[in-house]
Amino acid sequence: MDQKEVRSRREEYAEATYEALLDSAALCFYEHGFAATSLDEVAHRARLTKGAIYHHFHSKRDLFLAVLERQQKISAGVVAEAGTTGEDAWTGIVIAFDTFLDLISNPIYQRICWVEGPAALGFEDWWACGERYEIEVIRSVLDRAAEAGLLRQPDLDMLSHVLFGAVVAGVLAMARSEEPEVERARFRSVMIDLMLGMVTLDPPS
Repeated sequence: MDQKEVRSRREEYAEATYEALLDSAALCFYEHGFAATSLDEVAHRARLTKGAIYHHFHSKRDLFLAVLERQQKISAGVVAEAGTTGEDAWTGIVIAFDTFLDLISNPIYQRICWVEGPAALGFEDWWACGERYEIEVIRSVLDRAAEAGLLRQPDLDMLSHVLFGAVVAGVLAMARSEEPEVERARFRSVMIDLMLGMVTLDPPS
C-alpha cells in the first residue's frame, strides 16, 4: 500500500467522522437545544470519542456553526437550482420561494437555524451566516428577473438585502408560532404580494 492510498483512506475516514459528528450534533441540537446539548452526548450518539470532536472543532459553538453552515449551503443550492426551472423569470421567483418554504418547514432545520442559531452564535454572527448563503441565492434570482426586464428597482444589491430581511422576519414568525402552517400561508401571501410590487408586469398568481 503506497503513501497516497494510506493518505486517501485517512482522508476518507476523517471526512466520514466529520459528517457523522455533524449528523449527531444536528439531532442533539434539535432535540435539546444548543445550551442543553453536551459534547459528550454528541460523541456518544456518533459512536465516537470526545477527542474526535476536538480534532475537528475548537468548541461546541464551532460545531454548531458547522452544522448550520452545512444546512445553509445545501438549502441554498436547492433553492438556487429551483429558481432556474421556471418557464419565465416570475415563475422562477415563485418556485424558488416555495422551495425555500418547503425547506424551512423541516422542523430540524427550522429549530437549528432560526431558533437556536441566534442564541448559539449571537445575532451578528448568525445574521452574517445567513447573508453568506441566502443573499447570493436571492441575488441570482433577481439577476435573472432583471435580465428579463421584469424588475422596477435597478439597485439589486440593496433589494437583495431588503428581501433577505423580509424573509428572515417571516421565517422567525413561523418558527415561533404555535400554528406554523397557518403562519406559513400568511408569510407566503405577504411575500408574493411584496414581490409582485417589485415587478413591471402583471404576472399570473
